[in-house]
Amino acid sequence: MLKNIFISVLKNKCPKCHTGKVFEYDGAFNLKNFSKMYPCCSACGEKYEKEPGYFYGAMYVSYALTVGWIIVTFSFNELFFKIDTTPYLLFTCSIIILFAPLTFRLSRLIWLNFFIKFDKTTPLDRNI
Repeated sequence: MLKNIFISVLKNKCPKCHTGKVFEYDGAFNLKNFSKMYPCCSACGEKYEKEPGYFYGAMYVSYALTVGWIIVTFSFNELFFKIDTTPYLLFTCSIIILFAPLTFRLSRLIWLNFFIKFDKTTPLDRNI
């Protein structure tokens, strides 16, 4: 099960069939188009946005990813680097801002995988 989630999240694939793409463009750092999603899977027809506001929950996933990043960098800083507070905060905030498009995409893909499970029996010829 966890393997299926990693495949879907890391390869930008539909959580149900692992064939169609979720985001229209592969590059997360294409700032003009990083958030453009297909409304449904081109292979199995799975609708991504189930209801208006469906992806508000992805903000909680994004928050968890960001807090996880802060905890990891803080721990490494305290254990190994011992950088002063101001440079550490500047570095951490810069990285969080720089990787915001990637965090956005990862959080949406993870959110989709919470509610759509992989089904290897999904017919791939059904287009809606």
